[in-house]
Amino acid sequence: MPLAAAAMIISQAVSTALRGPGPVAFYTALLVGALWAWEGFYLSERSVSSGVFAQHLTWDGYVRPHTAPETCSPLSVLMADRMRQTEQYVAAFARRQGLVRISLALPGERHALSDARSTRHGRRGHLWLGHHWFLPRHTHHLAPVLEHELAHIRRYDTRTHLAVETAALTVCALAAGLLPTLAFVLTALSVWIATVAVNWYSELACDAAAVRACGREPVAAMWSADIAGEHTVPLASRVRNLPRSLPRHPPLRLRRIFARHAPLRLAAGAHPLLTAPERVLTAPHVP
Repeated sequence: MPLAAAAMIISQAVSTALRGPGPVAFYTALLVGALWAWEGFYLSERSVSSGVFAQHLTWDGYVRPHTAPETCSPLSVLMADRMRQTEQYVAAFARRQGLVRISLALPGERHALSDARSTRHGRRGHLWLGHHWFLPRHTHHLAPVLEHELAHIRRYDTRTHLAVETAALTVCALAAGLLPTLAFVLTALSVWIATVAVNWYSELACDAAAVRACGREPVAAMWSADIAGEHTVPLASRVRNLPRSLPRHPPLRLRRIFARHAPLRLAAGAHPLLTAPERVLTAPHVP
């Protein structure tokens, strides 16, 4: 769909440059916006619906194993303890927010071991949480990661992003059919900047929620670990991923500064997930 929408907008801009503006621009803009909104709605609904099955296939294999606990590996038992603690916290959050359920699943891709994603459709939500957040070496970052993703669900960010992207594409399609080439380019650039600003605001608002719930240092430590992890990625890969990641997420160093210095009121008491089950805390670090 992104390629189809871009092709329609570019062809409309070329047609306008050659033949001048025409009434077809309104129909093209409506079509582009409607198709984008429909696809986003469909993907959101499918992600949440399939999340229940993903939980049965991935998450429940650790939390509700079919084999006896004594036959499981020590690492699986440690992960299961932390995952049960997470599941109970998420279930309580869902009840407070009036949600029917929030399913949880482990991403299956190798590169998604440290993944964390969330989506919401109506009164249902879904969370993807990578294996790393439940391993002894990384589990101290679980609380801020989870609070960030739950904030996305609480704020209806899936719906907000879809509305913003639909409006942005509709405006660009109208500009392509009604404005001269230079004016269209400037309009498209302005819309892109506005969309990036909305995405960054959304991410920082969820960072703020994590800081309020967990405190400044746990969130800043999470971003410091991500910054350190960046140095292990080849420079070419980082440059290649930059055009895809930067429009959606602020730079990590900016997020760390925000966590440490933003004027936020912190919650009283420690976050319950900042304390892992005893045997997880005493386990040796696993890479």
